[in-house]
Amino acid sequence: MSLNRTEYKYLITLDDMEQIQKDLDDRLVVDSLASEDGCYPIVTEYFETPDRECFWEKERRLASRRKIRVRIYGSEGGKIPPTGFIEIKHKHFGLGAKRRLFLPVDEAIEFATGNYEILNSVKRDWSRTQRMIIKELFDLIERREFGPAIQLRYDRKALMTPDGQLRITFDTRLMCRSNLLPLEADDQRFESYIIPPNQSIFEVKSIGPVPYWFREYGAEKKLVRRSFSKFCTAMKVVDPVLRRQLCLLYTSPSPRDRG
Repeated sequence: MSLNRTEYKYLITLDDMEQIQKDLDDRLVVDSLASEDGCYPIVTEYFETPDRECFWEKERRLASRRKIRVRIYGSEGGKIPPTGFIEIKHKHFGLGAKRRLFLPVDEAIEFATGNYEILNSVKRDWSRTQRMIIKELFDLIERREFGPAIQLRYDRKALMTPDGQLRITFDTRLMCRSNLLPLEADDQRFESYIIPPNQSIFEVKSIGPVPYWFREYGAEKKLVRRSFSKFCTAMKVVDPVLRRQLCLLYTSPSPRDRG
């Protein structure tokens, strides 16, 4: 479980991405959990409520909000073998926490298809923390009706400082779909881009405050922080339920007009 993470996000070009890597080369090493070159694909399924509460909580900047996602990292025959996780991403008053369960890929895919009892039917010695995560998952699924809503894929390069306090990632080829297919490692069955293919999401994730040297670097390079949610952006692109909600929101007369 990761706690108290500070996150900076930037939307940059691929040329910017190459330059930033060159500039920071002497400060960073390849992420310890990544392949030798730091690159690997990520395929994710996000859960949502029928009323799209996760999206609207983000839009309204609710102080405490949670999302469920199933992730498959790596690829068959790649430097990182396929690895499955179920995660609860929790944003709480500006700080991020990520509670996750590691699962064999086939079990993570089963969960993503709606077989939630896979967590109970496959017997293993869960730790107390893992049992608490499972309880939280079932609470969100049963009480708030969380269910599969949208799927994403992208390629990631991950780097970090040698002490592990700062992690930076570059995400490219961000794509999404609302027709839910059984997840696959390095799934290529996507057609809709979330951002243009010549751009990248650059994220800086720090345990505690972001180091002063990076803030100086960002100011020197005129990097502009921005709020960006892959989930919310993808939902706007392809989710039919949300698009109907947005259409009604933008076409309904305001209280002033009705008066």
